Amino acid sequence: MKKLFIFALTLGLILSSLAPVESASDKPKRGGTLTLAIIRDLELMNPLVRTRSTEQSIRDLMYDSLLGIDLKGNIQPNLAESWDTSKDGKIYTFRLRKGVKFHNGQEMTAEDVKFAMDFARNPKNAAYGLVKLESVDRIDAADKYTLKVAFKEPSLPFLSSLTDIQAFTVIPKGSLQDGIDKPSRYPPGTGPFKFVEWKPTQQIVFERFEDYWGPKPFLDRVILRPVRDTTVRFTALRAGDVDIIERTPYEWVKQIVESKIKGIKFLEAPYAGYRQLVFNAANPPFNNKKLRFAVAYAIDKKELLDAAFLGFGEPADQLYPKGHTWYFPGVPAPSHDLNRARALLKESGYKGETIEIMTHQGEEAEPTALQAQLKRIGMNIQLRVVEPGAAHSLHRKGEFNFYFGGGNFSDDPSPTYGTEFICEEDLKRRNNNASGYCDKEMDSLIKRAEGELDPAKRRAVMKQIVTKLNEDIPELPLVFVPRFFTFRDYVKGFTTDGDGAFRWTGGGVSHTWLDK
Repeated sequence: MKKLFIFALTLGLILSSLAPVESASDKPKRGGTLTLAIIRDLELMNPLVRTRSTEQSIRDLMYDSLLGIDLKGNIQPNLAESWDTSKDGKIYTFRLRKGVKFHNGQEMTAEDVKFAMDFARNPKNAAYGLVKLESVDRIDAADKYTLKVAFKEPSLPFLSSLTDIQAFTVIPKGSLQDGIDKPSRYPPGTGPFKFVEWKPTQQIVFERFEDYWGPKPFLDRVILRPVRDTTVRFTALRAGDVDIIERTPYEWVKQIVESKIKGIKFLEAPYAGYRQLVFNAANPPFNNKKLRFAVAYAIDKKELLDAAFLGFGEPADQLYPKGHTWYFPGVPAPSHDLNRARALLKESGYKGETIEIMTHQGEEAEPTALQAQLKRIGMNIQLRVVEPGAAHSLHRKGEFNFYFGGGNFSDDPSPTYGTEFICEEDLKRRNNNASGYCDKEMDSLIKRAEGELDPAKRRAVMKQIVTKLNEDIPELPLVFVPRFFTFRDYVKGFTTDGDGAFRWTGGGVSHTWLDK
């Protein structure tokens, strides 16, 4: 997952202040089943496709990334125990950890890693990691435990992209077939938990992998239970039907903070809930930039926070929050201005026609608030509520006007911007660029930023990228809001990162135990 490591100090303080206090006599206990209620179900069992959001968090339990990263942003060994880069920055050599076993008992080798990377690089597989790996020239298994990755040009963000499973997941050679989007079962992974079963809309079951190469989980079993309704999720927690839930409704978090609800702890992922408005910039009506800007100037982000998130969070005008090293102060961005919004709406040629905003079931608060704001400038906005799987399919086909989207970001900005905004040829099969935005100048800037080795020059190019995005707004940054895990007080040792991961390097469900 993309983690907010630049806020390591802040996050460390959050974790120390919000995590359950355990005495020195508390020792982890092995055994038991943890039931975690999650916001949405799986969509498919292909670990190299749609590696984002809930899908990624689920897969993190059973798959490992090639590299890891700590809360200070330092890249760490993981499946690769060491690595080096050639002097010209074009060849990366990885020495793999020996004795790592897949869940089927097979030992992981360099051939397996090569297979997974080549699968992700094949355009017909529609893998999420395609954009992240497209600059790779070739991949060679030099020997059983040595992998060499060659580039035509240096790629500064490459190592950072390997610290989560979005680029690719390591799976056994031959365990997926090219062009097969929905296999009948997950390929084996190398993670701390092995997949047992998936009963759609009911549960996803994992068991501890006894031959895991790293620290063994304390839990025998983890059950993920999809519960879309936020109130039902929290009610199940209070009743003891589940042990922990993600994305707790803010009204309940306030009551826990005020000690009105006993026996339940909470933990904050401060920047997990980035929200943006994604325009279909390739098709009418939002291929009209003036109409996009009319919407942008009409939105009151503070009012949106109050209406949809009880005031939690902060307004956003870039993909990185203020204070982050990759946030650029002083870059112009649209701000709330109804008069300017009305003028732009008139200039756009809009005549009052209905425009649909797409949203997921159970997430109607934001678009309802937006609907009311856009009505003030004379726009006729209609809500289109669909289930998540169908919404994803419509997004990929470009069959939408605009929608509320989530998202997160990498420690290195090239994957963040390159994944979202580089041109894709097939607008009826959008892999990562949901808006369909295509600008050759932007493509050139993204390529320059990826290959620039001088830090100052690279930073200047990244600022140009941010400036141009705010001039074109294919996607409109709205707000950063926290997400909260809440859990019964017998759940011990659970931590998360800034992105709300179920498991991260050094923490999460794999380090959790039950004191009951």
